[in-house]
Amino acid sequence: RAAVDLLAERGSEGFNIAELAESVGLVPSAIYRHFEGREDVLDAALDVFRDRVYGLVEAARNEAGDPLAALELLLTRHAKLIESGGAVPHMMAAMSGPDGQAARRAKMGSILRGYLAKVEALVRDGQESGQIRSDIDSNTAALLFAGMIQPAVLLRHAEGEQFDIAAHVARVWELFRRAVADD
Repeated sequence: RAAVDLLAERGSEGFNIAELAESVGLVPSAIYRHFEGREDVLDAALDVFRDRVYGLVEAARNEAGDPLAALELLLTRHAKLIESGGAVPHMMAAMSGPDGQAARRAKMGSILRGYLAKVEALVRDGQESGQIRSDIDSNTAALLFAGMIQPAVLLRHAEGEQFDIAAHVARVWELFRRAVADD
């Protein structure tokens, strides 16, 4: 988790074992007792990223009363995570950029595909329950959903506190809901 936080702050190029060790109150050699090296730590950070993002989807699914409400809750939680300065939104950019190793980029792609599959499953559940239009492609709807989040991540990163993520989410959610809801 500390590696994820440092990656958000410094990006993968600025990430180093010495700072990681200092941030958790250890010496660098202690980190090397658990990880073979920097790439191994970055790989473990991706596992934390995956667990957090997938956990957001599962929590929304479990807490909401229906699939459409779960999608809205998921979007809202993404926004809160971005607002809080949480490391997860910035992980994607830090780990998938051009400096990333091919295996790391492939793992990030796999994580994102898994996330999209979970969102797509929510869409299909909504279609089966009659909440979401059956004439739309569930994969396209999942990509559209993810597309509401990514620009917000980039704008929040570029503009900091100036970008009003809550207002963005309210606007894009209403458009998404009108586009997919079967009402």
